[in-house]
Amino acid sequence: MKKVQKIAVLILAVILVVIAGCSSSQPPKEALTAAMAKITEADSYAMQMSFGLNELEIPQDAAMQGDAAAAAAIVGMLKDASITVDAVYQKNPMRTDMDVEIVIPGDMEMKLTIPMIMAEETLYVKVPQIPMLPLPETITGKFIKIDLKELAGQQGGAEIDIEAQQKLGKELGEVLLKHFDEKTYFSEPKAEEAGLPEDLKADQVVAIEVNESNYAQTVDTVVEKVLPELIDVLLKNEAYLKSLQLETADVEKFKNDLETNKAEILDVLKNDVKVNKLKVTGAIADDYLVYQDGQMNLEATDKESGQKMKLGLHFDVSYSDINKEVTFEEIPADAITLDELTQMFELPVGL
Repeated sequence: MKKVQKIAVLILAVILVVIAGCSSSQPPKEALTAAMAKITEADSYAMQMSFGLNELEIPQDAAMQGDAAAAAAIVGMLKDASITVDAVYQKNPMRTDMDVEIVIPGDMEMKLTIPMIMAEETLYVKVPQIPMLPLPETITGKFIKIDLKELAGQQGGAEIDIEAQQKLGKELGEVLLKHFDEKTYFSEPKAEEAGLPEDLKADQVVAIEVNESNYAQTVDTVVEKVLPELIDVLLKNEAYLKSLQLETADVEKFKNDLETNKAEILDVLKNDVKVNKLKVTGAIADDYLVYQDGQMNLEATDKESGQKMKLGLHFDVSYSDINKEVTFEEIPADAITLDELTQMFELPVGL
């Protein structure tokens, strides 16, 4: 794939991720911006999330190339799978407990439940029982204790900075929304039209949609306005760069490539990419974002080979018990370290 096509794919990813993450009776754009900021500032909340891939088609050439082949195989397994997350979050002291459940359908349906606990500097992951992969009884059901600071040092990466990531997400959303026209992208559907959960009571419902009629304008806005400003935000904040494990030189190079190849990037995005559906609906209650639902379906064509990439997914996120007192279970006292785990498998430390 040409360099300019890779840049175009990155830009499209920014469009999709930011739109998905941007999701009261104020004007819809103002209400949405305020609600997103408010939920990130909450002292605590419970969160339930589900995610699924409806459609996935990867060009054969790309799927056969090195790491991409392995990634394609993993993603292919997740097609039609359901992923759910049930979590409880507290800001101070920072802690998040979650259960991640993955169900892979088929003749031999597989279900994995993975409990996790994230504290200030430590991550605990419970080893699940994996069908067709028997593990020693000394490991199954145990929590693995991972020192995040030590792990970052071993891998040459940055420590996980939750606060920096939250601030970056908030600022990124604000940059995007600032440049997008309210009348073109925002609407206020009724709760029954939006398909909200029956037990959800919302003060305001806001939908954002990119479709065939406004997609070209979306590309222009992101390439000409959003990305340049977003790049400047990253370059001016070292904490943001570290949280994304980016180097200043790489971001500056991307900025130069964007400017140099802008015309070709716009052409690729407008003519080689088709957005069939990209819509996010958010529900607001007491000025907080309490629910998000998103659907995305797109396809891209490589003109040189004629091969297509197709991706369809859906997700929904619910927030509840906002700012209520949180009760956590005790940190597992019998957790084992990564070094102890490798010794159990008789593997060299570091593998």
